[in-house]
Amino acid sequence: MKNIMLLSLTFLTLSSCSNMQSDIDRVCELTTQTMEMMPKVLELSMKVGFGDENSKKEAQKELDNLQLEMEQTGEVVESIKSKYNKDEFQSAFLENCEVAKKMLEMGEDLKDIGD
Repeated sequence: MKNIMLLSLTFLTLSSCSNMQSDIDRVCELTTQTMEMMPKVLELSMKVGFGDENSKKEAQKELDNLQLEMEQTGEVVESIKSKYNKDEFQSAFLENCEVAKKMLEMGEDLKDIGD
C-alpha cells in the first residue's frame, strides 16, 4: 500500500510539472486575452470620462473588474516567467507566440515614429 501511495504521488508530481513550451503556450494565451481586452478598456475609459453619472459608475465598475483581471493575469505571467532564464524565455516566447511578434513589431513601429 505504501508503494502504491509513493508511486501515485510521484506520478502526480511529474504530471503536474510543466515544461517551458507549455508555459510559453500559456503565457501566449494570457497575452492574447489581455490584448483582446484593450479595446474594451479604452471604450470604458472614455465612458468614465465623458458619460452621464449613471453610465460613468457602471463603466467604472466594469473597468475596475477588467483591470483586476489584467493584474491577476500579469501576476500569473510573472510567476511562470520567473521559473526560467529571462533571456531564454523571452527568445522562445517571441519565436513561438504570434501575439508577441505583433507586439514587438508595433513597438518597433512606434519607436520609428518617435525617432
